[in-house]
Amino acid sequence: MGKIPENILNEIQDKCDIVEVISSYIPLKPSGRNFKACCPFHHEKTPSFVVSPDKQIYHCFGCNSGGNVFNFLKEYEKIDFIDAVKMLAEKTGVKLPESRSHSDQDDSLVSTLYSVNDIAANYYSNLLEKLGSSLEPKRYIAKRGLDGAIIKKFRVGYADSSWKALLDYLLGRGVKQDIILKAGLIIKGKDNSYYDLFRNRVIFPIFDARDKVIGFGARVMDETLPKYINSPETAVYKKGQHLYGLNFAKTHIKERNFAIITEGYLDVITCHQYGFSNIVASLGTALTTEQIRLLKRYTHNVVMLYDADQAGEMASLRGLDLFLEEDMNVKIATLEKGHDPDSFLRKFGKEKFDEIIKKSKSLFTYKLNILQGRSNNREPESKAETIKEMLSTINRVRNAIIKAEYIKLLAQELSVREDAVWEELKKIKKDRVPHRTESIGHGTKKLIEISPAEKILAKLMLEDVNIVRIVRDELKPSDFRNQDIRNIAEALFSINIEDGLIDVSKLINSIEDKVPQNIISFIVNEEVEIRDKEKNACDCIMTIKKENRSILLKDIQNRLYAAQKSGYEEEEKRLVEEFNQLIKRGL
Repeated sequence: MGKIPENILNEIQDKCDIVEVISSYIPLKPSGRNFKACCPFHHEKTPSFVVSPDKQIYHCFGCNSGGNVFNFLKEYEKIDFIDAVKMLAEKTGVKLPESRSHSDQDDSLVSTLYSVNDIAANYYSNLLEKLGSSLEPKRYIAKRGLDGAIIKKFRVGYADSSWKALLDYLLGRGVKQDIILKAGLIIKGKDNSYYDLFRNRVIFPIFDARDKVIGFGARVMDETLPKYINSPETAVYKKGQHLYGLNFAKTHIKERNFAIITEGYLDVITCHQYGFSNIVASLGTALTTEQIRLLKRYTHNVVMLYDADQAGEMASLRGLDLFLEEDMNVKIATLEKGHDPDSFLRKFGKEKFDEIIKKSKSLFTYKLNILQGRSNNREPESKAETIKEMLSTINRVRNAIIKAEYIKLLAQELSVREDAVWEELKKIKKDRVPHRTESIGHGTKKLIEISPAEKILAKLMLEDVNIVRIVRDELKPSDFRNQDIRNIAEALFSINIEDGLIDVSKLINSIEDKVPQNIISFIVNEEVEIRDKEKNACDCIMTIKKENRSILLKDIQNRLYAAQKSGYEEEEKRLVEEFNQLIKRGL
């Protein structure tokens, strides 16, 4: 799909409310004329994320992320602009123009990789389907107890042992070799030739939450190492930002209001086959903040499913503190030794599995039980060590009531004074696990440097077309020193506005290639009421003129000094005349 016409974008925005869209992802609370929340793009305790229903834009004054409804979806869903428009078009019932020719289609790398991954997934699944039941891949699938329906649902496939089968197939379909490489489906050999990454393995396509194939996991059918090979990170696949099976599980997670998290592809698939459809896997990584926030869209309750070896690892439990930082409720369930969810279900069945999930313990209780089992809590030093480890978790709890209850329980369990535990908590520095930052810089504040006069004047112009007329009569776009403000002024000076209102959220679309969305949201979303707009505008115009005059005078003085030092008499006379004329002319 090519560039979407501006009238279509405007129609979509007219039919949706940014408050309604954003509140479907994060809870918003009224704050005067606006709404506030803790920013979904960086960690914060005090809400600095502001949504304006009047202007239909949002801005976070903590990390300076901002823009209109399209930009929010882009950033939150991690999709490109076209996909954000498609999502809202579907929601609002606006029909997008159809592609008429290849040249009109969206040729972005992201869209191309989605397409290539989908072709590859079909290739692998067709290859598995055509194999005889006596061959090794089919015997392996049968051994794992997977039925035909679940294989089809998860699009499980097979890569044969030939070195270039997929490469040759994709080239035959007209896919360029550099695109296949960027999709992570082939690798470069020592002789500079290319060959398939996955060979003689069962293939598990990895989907994003919108059912798009973003990568693959591949497992051997014997005990050869490495057991799994996964797609490298690509433009569409960042493993720390996705959860395996979420596309199938998200509806069931919402319905049951909790999610089960395990580790492997087969664990998820087997659980779904047995009717546990609210389960996802972490793609073999320690859980990240991005994965937790992704899950948080559907529930605030999680059960971590550990095998016996994982259950006693304090490092794994410390990683779960991230859930507390994100205001999530996390419990832990443990399987019998020697079993993962896949093998446990096949041996003991769904009732026993369900029983284990129902008996899951809170992170507080589970962690305290492990610590008490490891040490003699009758000794003061041992108690102090246990309390220190527990407080590192309690310290992450946001809710003051829950935190107070945990402190009370900890003091009771270890027979120590509650006030002493509170004293120890005060000593702990909030050494939070650092958040991974996004490519756009979320998590670290993006600096926006605009002079106060230019910022106020831009705000007034964006709010009132009458101010645009006043400024246009007094200043040129080049009089603004900040390039973004200069571009905003240029756009406002050139557009024909019939009434006294400027639709900022739509203006963003027309000048996005010149001005970052967060610059405009930063300017207009600041909760400062300016009463006498014309007087303030005139004051800002005067300030800008004075600052520009001062800068120009200083520049002439510097050049004059250089001319005098070099003995350029003609240049010296010309600059003196220019300086005097500027002084006489005034503002």
